[in-house]
Amino acid sequence: MDQIFLLHVLLLNLFFLCQLGSAMQSRSGASSTNSAVLPYNQNPYNRKLPYSSSSHCDTDDGLPCPETDALRTVISSLGLSSAPSISRSFCNESKSLNSITINCTCSGSVCHVTEIIMENMGLRGVIHEDVGKLTYLKTLDLSNNKIHDSIPYEIGNLTNLTILDLSNNQLSGRIPNSLGHLNNLQTLSLKLNLLSGEIPQSLGKLSSLVYLSFRGNKLSGEIPHELGNLSQLEELRLDDNELSGELPSELGKLSNLEEFWVTSNNLTGKLPKEYDNLRNLLSFEVGGNYLSGPIDPFIANWTNLTSLNLMGNDFDGGLPEEIFNMTSLEYLWVSDLKEPGLSFPKSANLTNLYQLILRNCSIKGRIPEYISNWSWLLTLDLSFNQLTGEIPDSFHNLILSKMFLTENKLSGKIPGWINKVVYKGDLSYNNFTFPEPGKEHMYPSYNNSKNVSRPTPQKINVEPKNRTFLYQIMDERCHHKKSKFHSFFINAGGDKTATETGHYDADTNTSLFYVSPNNWAYSCSGYFQSSSSDASDYIKNTTWGAPSIEETARLCPQALTYYGFCLKNGKYKVKLHFAEIVYAKDEDHSSLGKRVFDIYIQNSSLQGNREKKDFNIKQKAGGPKKIWTENFTAHVEDHLLEIRLFWAGKGSTYNPPFLNGPLISAITVIPDFPFGGLSHAQIAGIAAASLFIPLLLLAFMWRMGWLSVSHLATIMVDDRVPSSTQGSKNKLGFVNSTIKAPSEEADPEDYATWSRCNDMVHSWIVNPLNPEIADSVIYYSTAHEQDQQKLKQFLMGLNESYNAIRGQILLMNPLPSIRQAYAYAELPDQTVAVKRLFLQSNQAIDQIGREVYTLKTVKHQNLLEFLDVYLKKDLHMLIYEYTEHGSLAHALFVKISDFGLAKLSEEESPNVVIGVGDTFYKTFDRNQALDILNLAILCINPSPTLRPTMSEVVSVLEGNKKIEELFIAATPST
Repeated sequence: MDQIFLLHVLLLNLFFLCQLGSAMQSRSGASSTNSAVLPYNQNPYNRKLPYSSSSHCDTDDGLPCPETDALRTVISSLGLSSAPSISRSFCNESKSLNSITINCTCSGSVCHVTEIIMENMGLRGVIHEDVGKLTYLKTLDLSNNKIHDSIPYEIGNLTNLTILDLSNNQLSGRIPNSLGHLNNLQTLSLKLNLLSGEIPQSLGKLSSLVYLSFRGNKLSGEIPHELGNLSQLEELRLDDNELSGELPSELGKLSNLEEFWVTSNNLTGKLPKEYDNLRNLLSFEVGGNYLSGPIDPFIANWTNLTSLNLMGNDFDGGLPEEIFNMTSLEYLWVSDLKEPGLSFPKSANLTNLYQLILRNCSIKGRIPEYISNWSWLLTLDLSFNQLTGEIPDSFHNLILSKMFLTENKLSGKIPGWINKVVYKGDLSYNNFTFPEPGKEHMYPSYNNSKNVSRPTPQKINVEPKNRTFLYQIMDERCHHKKSKFHSFFINAGGDKTATETGHYDADTNTSLFYVSPNNWAYSCSGYFQSSSSDASDYIKNTTWGAPSIEETARLCPQALTYYGFCLKNGKYKVKLHFAEIVYAKDEDHSSLGKRVFDIYIQNSSLQGNREKKDFNIKQKAGGPKKIWTENFTAHVEDHLLEIRLFWAGKGSTYNPPFLNGPLISAITVIPDFPFGGLSHAQIAGIAAASLFIPLLLLAFMWRMGWLSVSHLATIMVDDRVPSSTQGSKNKLGFVNSTIKAPSEEADPEDYATWSRCNDMVHSWIVNPLNPEIADSVIYYSTAHEQDQQKLKQFLMGLNESYNAIRGQILLMNPLPSIRQAYAYAELPDQTVAVKRLFLQSNQAIDQIGREVYTLKTVKHQNLLEFLDVYLKKDLHMLIYEYTEHGSLAHALFVKISDFGLAKLSEEESPNVVIGVGDTFYKTFDRNQALDILNLAILCINPSPTLRPTMSEVVSVLEGNKKIEELFIAATPST
């Protein structure tokens, strides 16, 4: 019995197991039935909203429930302001959908959504993943909106799609590989978004694709060679991305291709020979890349070609002559060919040409007459070549919109028909003949109303007329090229601005050529691609929290050149300030633009001294609206400094807002030599004269008998003691503003006294300065401001071994005092000479901290190099370079190592106390005092040629020559 019972139990369990297995097999079968559709739970972009099942799903009439719910969710997620009501009967209802299109196809009583067009509806939402459930869709057009987030992976389920247009939105992320499942797709447009990553190789499976555009994104990596399998493709747009690598040779199999656009990428290598097979091409646009090698003649085999853009690459040699006989060409753009460049052929037949750009191609010889036979020609740009001769007069037959012949070697008179140019032109930097002012009547064309040859400034730019214009300016501004300046600061595109670095001149003029009232000028040439651009586009500004000089910029389409003139010869530090403020916004896709140009410093002909090639502001700075500076060294030999920014065709051309060309925010030019490049003898003479002039005044009074020696000593000592204004002895009080001006209205008598004293102190400070350095004086309103400025100058003067501590000091808030900064800066390991100071007062210690930085910046062969100062507790030391053979103090009673610091000695001395106000004093005996006073008289002789040299001064100080000998030599002959 028990065995029978167990047998029944086993049979019952076996029955249940069979039933369970059958159920599992059924569920597994259902799953395999849907395997052709991408698994929903494998979607990496899963953002499913709560599923709301429609009612009345027990019938087959109308739109199926899953499709109804998916449509409702998709439309809601897109953010349509007035979304239609979606129900199962949606396809059968006749209603207005407010300019949106949602079409259905019905078979019997069952309907499916086949078309959704919501173009330019202001949508600001996202594409919901449920769009993958609308599997009957054939057209999905959501273009020209503000849709953001990524493209859902589930969109690959829409295998019936023939048109997918998501262009001109704010979509980001990667292009999903699932798009490769859309076997029926004919149009795929994702242009003008913010998509990144690589182009999926799976797109090579789209055998029905006719139109493919990814233009204007952030796509990177190489162009997939699988795209060569798109045998039906007629238009390929991959321009304005970050694509790199070589052009795939497999694309040569696209025999139906008509439009090929890959401009403004980072492509390299040669043009593949397989492209000879692209015989149906209408447009071949590869400008703005880094392609190299020769331009192959097979291009001439593209007999249907209407547009050829080879600009801004690194092609070798010239342009094959066969190209000049492509009768279908309407646009021929070539620029920046390497030497030897191209030459015009003896004949050419481009009779249908609208635009001819052969810029910076090293073309030599004359402009050929046959160009005048191209009656359709609207744009002629032959700028930056080496063309000679005159402009052919036969060009008067042309109706040109633009004519640019900038920077050639053209000569002769400007032809009378020049003002027929409709839009604009540029003839600057040539050798044309211009009538002198008042002699226009000598040129017949100037008097012929039918043949006016005086260019209209608004349309035809001729300034600067040639490269000698700067010498003409210097003849006016600094006669006989006498140097007057050793720096200049320009706030490009902005107003006059004072910064910690210097006072920047305003630069807001919108003309193509401008000479500043100061010592600089600029010129701008070229034209923007946008027909709506005007002179206002040369100046750009924005507000983004940056220093004022980086919030503005000057923009120029082609070549922007700044000139500094009347400069002292010598070595200069040139700092160029940049911040991309035009190609900066995601909202209008301008952030996708690339601004690439070359930088030339001095000798800036395009075959000259190129400091930076293919400079990209955003790439250097790490994005838009970020500051970047470039530092250069320039050698000025003829009192001229030239800075040129030149657009060589790379980067963006068509990307909105179509404002290609160089951009700069500010220019800082300062000398890299002491005292404006003076000789060592001049430096010593100026320093001595500036130092001893106040001393000379006292000496003169003493020699005339107006002051006794004791009186002289009393004055000098009293100058160190604060007193009232009416005592008029405390000059320092006027300098540091501790003596305040009384009210002119309340106390006019005291104000008059104060004013006289203030003027006297001001004259004592300014008048002793040699004219060579008087223009460089900087005035400060407070001592703190001066201390902070000294700190910044001190930090800028530190060499590379101090980079770490300099960075730490600059990060301190607030900045330390100059004295503290010296304490923070540690010397590198080296043998040094140390002089200990015995200072009893805190005032003297503070004075060292404020003044000693001057010595640290002075470099001269006759001075011991001052290295640092140590000021801690009771130990105060000056640190100098070590001299193996002893100190100069043994030879000179004025210690050159202590130049400017002798007053800090607090040792008692019985000798006469001599000094200048609050800036210098030292102890001497009486005879030594007389010698140095007499030397001071000679050092400030009004005639520089009669001043003694440093060697003569040293000879007197050493006792090798008598002071009377110098007086005799300084006496002019009669």
